Amino acid sequence: MFPKSLSFLAIIGFAVLGCASDYKKLIEATENAYFSKNYDSAIPSIRALYEDSATKDRLLYLMEAGMIFHSKGDYESSNKVFKEAEDLSENIKTSITKEGLAFLLSDNESNYTGEDFERVMIKYFVASNYLMLGDLENAKIYFRRLDFELKEMKFIASEYRQNNAARLIDAFVSEKLGRYNDARVQFRNMEQLMSNNPVLMSDRYVLAVRENDSRDMGKYAKGAPFVQAYNQSMQRVDVKSSNLSEVIIIHEAGKSATKESRGKLLEDEYFAVALQGAIQIAIRTEGVGASVSGVLATLSTAENPIPIYKERDVEGSNKRHFYINGTDVGSAEILNNYSDTAMKNFNDNYKAIITKNLSSLAVKIVAAVVASEAASRAIESSMGNRKKKGEGDDLVSSLIRLAAGAAAGLATAQTIAPDLRCWRTIPANFQVKRIFLEPGEYSFSLEESAGLITNAPDKIVVEEGKPLFLSIRSYVN
Repeated sequence: MFPKSLSFLAIIGFAVLGCASDYKKLIEATENAYFSKNYDSAIPSIRALYEDSATKDRLLYLMEAGMIFHSKGDYESSNKVFKEAEDLSENIKTSITKEGLAFLLSDNESNYTGEDFERVMIKYFVASNYLMLGDLENAKIYFRRLDFELKEMKFIASEYRQNNAARLIDAFVSEKLGRYNDARVQFRNMEQLMSNNPVLMSDRYVLAVRENDSRDMGKYAKGAPFVQAYNQSMQRVDVKSSNLSEVIIIHEAGKSATKESRGKLLEDEYFAVALQGAIQIAIRTEGVGASVSGVLATLSTAENPIPIYKERDVEGSNKRHFYINGTDVGSAEILNNYSDTAMKNFNDNYKAIITKNLSSLAVKIVAAVVASEAASRAIESSMGNRKKKGEGDDLVSSLIRLAAGAAAGLATAQTIAPDLRCWRTIPANFQVKRIFLEPGEYSFSLEESAGLITNAPDKIVVEEGKPLFLSIRSYVN
């Protein structure tokens, strides 16, 4: 029988090995069910994860659950979940980037806070759900809250974090509610980021028509040819026709980019050299006897603690043409690229993140190694005393030293594993298209390709005087 000290050390080793949870594996069953459109399996799966989760992961599980209900078309349940996520996120106003992207030891033990552009997406989905329920007033309330967030971000974040899909849909809702000035403000915000865009010019022309503003109709006349208005025979007509209703297609395309491991920490030359220097300083500062090479040796199995965002559904993220009564009405405009935003926000700051957190990481690594070595010496000393009493032998003593050394390296390596938590069910990008149709029933389809999965309807019903909002999810498995 092994001594109690060895058994205890082995238990610690296995506990440390299991503490750095892999979110990709945890969410795998839920994700597979979701992308197979098996929502009846995905929902109880994500519910179980939420109920069993620690507080630190609950925001992320709520975001995943809200997306699943949204894609299923259960917009009321989706809003209940996203509103709970909103309340939770309101208490976490500092973005991951500002905190150094949680690049510390035991990184998986930190709260999932989400980025500012993700908190905007929570409000966006609440507004979108209200639109699908036909509740424009409540949708407008949430677009107003979302706009406040975007205004804050405008002064402290890069332009790529702005959400033009939300701005455009807000403008459409404002038009329908007769709040033309609100619509004009959103169009102006968009013009700063995508000036001379023909689709945006066409929307400005439509706003001028609705306001009967001859001056703006002249100003944005170049956009008039890009306005798509059709009769029931799918012949082009003038958007000024009195019996037209608008159809707004919101295409949620592709699977979002996700966090993956960069590989072994010491395989990254830049990181390895920088860390070596920081460890040397930390050893001198702490006044310990450990060597740089000894400390680095414990990191031979350690993963780079900074993950990388990678695209996973390039084909599914592409624009696709829509067909109404067999007529090709073109594709939607990509107005919010979530994957691109996540990658730029994270990947482009790689060296800056290393530099910002290197000293802290080095100190913690050295402390972990020193503590492990101290524990090893204490166990060895205890075994020496037992040997004097005839309670041990050289083999057991060797095993103790071997286990202690392995535990030191394992403990240090595992505590700096990358945090792979990210919003995995959200689309890669959001595309928006508006057309005008006469009241009636129409066939509807989305351009097909190999492996494409979509919840696009086979037909749509356009009612007089009532806008139709279509939320379409598609991706390639």
